[in-house]
This record gives sequence, C-alpha cells and structure tokens, in this order.
Amino acid sequence: MTVPLFDVKAKLSEYVTMAENGEVIEITKYGKTSTVIISLKEYEELKKNWRPSFVEQLDKWRQETGGLTDKEYSEFEAAVKRNKEVYMPKEDLF
Repeated sequence: MTVPLFDVKAKLSEYVTMAENGEVIEITKYGKTSTVIISLKEYEELKKNWRPSFVEQLDKWRQETGGLTDKEYSEFEAAVKRNKEVYMPKEDLF
C-alpha cells in the first residue's frame, strides 16, 4: 500500500495497526516513496539478514585497533607502488 505523508499524519495509528497485521505501508513525500512502515516481526527478520558493508567493517576495525601505524601505512604504500611497477607496462609492446 502506498500513501502520501499528509494522510499518514492524519491516520498514523490506523497504518501502524495495518503494518502490525502484515501490510507494508510505503509513505510518499512529494510523490516519491521515502519511508516504509513494516511490522516489528518483519523488521527483526531484516535485521537477522543484515550484513555490514565493507566501509562499516573498516570503520569498526579502525575504532577497535586505531588503524594502521605510520610504519604500516608506509609499508602498504610501498607495496602498492611495487605492484603498480610490476603490472604496468614499461613501454609499448608494438
């Protein structure tokens, strides 16, 4: 079900009850879907299957470990540079 925001404001408890009963309520703002109301059961199912993105995992690792030391970062940069030199052609082959 898709409803405009102004309608949800007037009948929020009605839409919450519908969501509790399994209905998915898409809320539109300026004609575009911006929000969805779902039941707690559906939300819990979504949370079970959620996997953090690479960036979220990287941020967590940085918070837990402090990230790379200056020495580790320099070694990483040097390794990347070496790999570029190995895999970049030195001159045209033809």
